[in-house]
Amino acid sequence: MSSAGDARQRVLKPVGAAVLALLGVGAILSGVAFGAGSVDSPGPGMWPAVLGGALVLSAVAFLVLNRDGKEGAFGREVWNALIVVGSIVAFVLLFEHVSFLLASVVLLAGCQVAAGATRWLTIAITCVVGTGAAWLLFFVVLGVTTPL
Repeated sequence: MSSAGDARQRVLKPVGAAVLALLGVGAILSGVAFGAGSVDSPGPGMWPAVLGGALVLSAVAFLVLNRDGKEGAFGREVWNALIVVGSIVAFVLLFEHVSFLLASVVLLAGCQVAAGATRWLTIAITCVVGTGAAWLLFFVVLGVTTPL
């Protein structure tokens, strides 16, 4: 890699880790605001807080462990990651202001597009079935209370 490429990686690596850590902190704060509950009685914010903590730990691990400088160019993988991150941010914003059902459809659609799904009918069916399954699991089986 050229010296310009090395310099670019030295700048982009901490920026990427900081963005990941900020998303994690935002998820933790949102989870706590929703009410994380306890291990025995989890609240609606438990999983967002746990996943936010995992994002923060991932950012730290990325900075500490990824020393080979093989991050690669800005390609399709980066776009897919941005789609997933955008879907997660949209989920958090829509969940709080609109509903779980609409937010879940947006999240699932974004993740499917990032995974390479191209047929909109398949995406729509998967979104409906996945949202229904999540609703059954969280609201019926686990009894999580939150606005639908």
